Amino acid sequence: MFTDKTTARIVGALFIVATVTAIVGGALVVPMDGQDGLAEVADLRGQVVTGVLLEVVLALSVVGIGVMIFPVLRRRNEGLALGYAAARLLEAVLLLAASMSALVFVSLSRDHGTSGVDSLPALADVVRSSREWTYLFGSMVLLGVGGLILYSLLLRSGLVPVWLSTWGLVGAGMILVRGVAEAYGVDLPVALQALLALPIALNEMVLAVWLIVRGFDDLDHAAEPTRQRVTAG
Repeated sequence: MFTDKTTARIVGALFIVATVTAIVGGALVVPMDGQDGLAEVADLRGQVVTGVLLEVVLALSVVGIGVMIFPVLRRRNEGLALGYAAARLLEAVLLLAASMSALVFVSLSRDHGTSGVDSLPALADVVRSSREWTYLFGSMVLLGVGGLILYSLLLRSGLVPVWLSTWGLVGAGMILVRGVAEAYGVDLPVALQALLALPIALNEMVLAVWLIVRGFDDLDHAAEPTRQRVTAG
């Protein structure tokens, strides 16, 4: 069993790992999104595979966050703690599915330009669409849902400062709005996409540093002497 201080540090480190691998991994897999994605991936196979491996680390980090923080959250609200763990697990499953789609795309790229493979572009479009949908729901929709659960529980329990929890709630809501809008086919400007994603990205980094340096603020225990004095009086 880890102490709450140790748990906080591990969770903080995992948040940093998740953010870094999401940014770098996603950037390395970008070639499959181009108009001539098969040709680009054929030339950059090693880059895409490296990106996929980083996304696998991302998925493992996401599961690790849910598992490690669960005992702390369960003492405050077991139902919400289970909900958060489930959201993070489903998020990881979808991220892994998106990564496997990228590997299938890499395999298809090896046959690019081969005569007699007329259906290859159409099949590549299906694989690309599969990645887009699974990554969308994993990296935005479920990230937002999980964030709303986590920060509402942190706000109610006082495990981190109110300003940090409130910031997280707003950021989670914004990324969820972006994910749902894109799922319904709304073509958001690039600037608006960044605006909706930036708050939760920055918040998770600040939360990570806070947990590593300060740990959880156990206000329940801090308030216990006061409650005892009131009862005694």
